[in-house]
Amino acid sequence: MNILKDNKVILVLILLLGLVLRLWNLNKPEGLWNDEYVVYTISMLKFPFDFFEGIRSNCHAPLHYFYLKAWMAIFKNSDYMLRMSSLVPNLCGCLVMYFVGKNYQTKDSSIRIGLACALIASISSFLIYFSQEVRIYSMIFLLSSLILLFSIKMYECPSKKHGFWLSFFSILLILEHTIGFVYVLFNIFGLIAFRQKKKKEDDSYKKILAAMVLCLPLVPFVFRIFMHPTYFSQWWAPFSWSKIFFYFTDLFSPVLKNLTNSPKSFYHQIISTNGDINIGFILFALVPAGIALFLIIKSMIDSKRINKYFLSVFTAVFLTVLIASIAGKIIFLTKYLTELYPILILLTAIGWNYLYSKNSRVMLATIYVFMSLFFIIVSHTSAIRLVREEGQRLPITAAQELGMKKNDKILFLFYPKKSFLKYYNDSDNIAYTISKYNFPEVYEKGSTYDAYKNGYELYKVFF
Repeated sequence: MNILKDNKVILVLILLLGLVLRLWNLNKPEGLWNDEYVVYTISMLKFPFDFFEGIRSNCHAPLHYFYLKAWMAIFKNSDYMLRMSSLVPNLCGCLVMYFVGKNYQTKDSSIRIGLACALIASISSFLIYFSQEVRIYSMIFLLSSLILLFSIKMYECPSKKHGFWLSFFSILLILEHTIGFVYVLFNIFGLIAFRQKKKKEDDSYKKILAAMVLCLPLVPFVFRIFMHPTYFSQWWAPFSWSKIFFYFTDLFSPVLKNLTNSPKSFYHQIISTNGDINIGFILFALVPAGIALFLIIKSMIDSKRINKYFLSVFTAVFLTVLIASIAGKIIFLTKYLTELYPILILLTAIGWNYLYSKNSRVMLATIYVFMSLFFIIVSHTSAIRLVREEGQRLPITAAQELGMKKNDKILFLFYPKKSFLKYYNDSDNIAYTISKYNFPEVYEKGSTYDAYKNGYELYKVFF
């Protein structure tokens, strides 16, 4: 009963741990990398015409640009505060996951499930990584956690209040993530299909579906994105079946491999081509992920109807994205399935709670937490230390350290000058920038990949 009496203290300690891990190395020395910089520059555009044109020309849904613009109006645009715009909703998502677990059932063990959910989220390397990046994924996690919370409330006790909040957060998710509608639709259909009918039915679900109609103006936008030949291209991250395994190790271990493009072979992460066994990967990737998968399977053995609902939503969304990836319509990256993470966290916590032996619960929890925290604190490739290789501050800092003279020229072979303006000061001795975009005749002859790999030969004629 002590855990019930002290649950608020334990929850605060868990969230403080999550906060410390997210604040650690928050102000990256490399600055914003390209994808972050795109979000930042669009959010900085003059409202309304330039701002809306910037949103229209990009492949992401519009909500996050409004959020970041409002955030900068209050907190300005330093790198530190820009990253805080992701940290805050990320940590709030950890708190919401506590209430997700607590509302799963009304028995005393619900608090235990809630604390387990909050702990898994707080020490998640996947969430820590994106809490330090100026992008959409922290907000997606928060919104999908809120959707799961009110889905459980609607499942157990349908009401207009719960239906309103479920509709509200579902619409926000659709406006936040281009493929968020996939999760929203399957979640609503899952609720309708699996909820046991009560004697006194209401029309809450009809109202939720009606609310989705408000998002119909986004349909042409989504259609244009998927039909556009340059968006969702797989030339830089082709599909492989190994990505499915990396998806689960990314979510439930501190080893992150599928953030932009995972290694070709999962097997060769365990056993190298030379036959060497990678003990580190086995200990820090396979062991924590294996524990989580075991607990998820354990949660399904109980066969509660609500657990089947969770599994059906996960399966439907996962297979939809998987099929689209195989067809070359979308990159299969862990972050593109962030909406499913709250469900998996909850199922893991449920499976842990179903262990009959207290010693078993303590042992598995200790191993999982120790492996996660040890890697985060010690490893140079942990979520808090992973360097964004395209950080826009790096070349500017290098040029300043070299003591550039007025007539010296900097040659950027990948991004144009405008991509560095946040860190470029006219008073510096940086005089000139050139990028591949200045040479359309070369750019048209070869793909971006060719320009990146064979730049010396491609540009030699110009210099």
